[in-house]
Amino acid sequence: MKINWNWGTKLFIAIVLFMSLIIGFVIVSLNNDVNLVEKDYYPKGQEYQQRLNEIKNASFKRDLFKLEQIDEGVLLNMPILNADTASIYFFRPSDNKKDIIFDISKADTMLLFGKSNFIRGKYLIKVYWNSDDVAYYFERDFFYE
Repeated sequence: MKINWNWGTKLFIAIVLFMSLIIGFVIVSLNNDVNLVEKDYYPKGQEYQQRLNEIKNASFKRDLFKLEQIDEGVLLNMPILNADTASIYFFRPSDNKKDIIFDISKADTMLLFGKSNFIRGKYLIKVYWNSDDVAYYFERDFFYE
């Protein structure tokens, strides 16, 4: 059987190949996970000035937080916060399923986070606390090896 390679056959093959390529791209793009930094950008954008005020409030204690990696995990030395509520958020930019949140008490000055909680890579440590109706916030990059 001999195929007649006229312009109609070539056009048909080109269209079939193009459609196969488009369908392949759609399948690949649907199977990719999309990791957003924030799921609700608009409300976070409106609260931006409040976040800047929290960062300014925490600026005097920023250097008192010492973060280091030891054999047992991650050690955080911090000042006494006298906080009503406080939490530490280990944000992993590459995979939101690996984010970790810890609530801390106001008496804690040294915290050890076990190495089973972490995988190798970059984390953004976000510390939030409220004391006497004043909100504080700071963040720092950390690379866990």
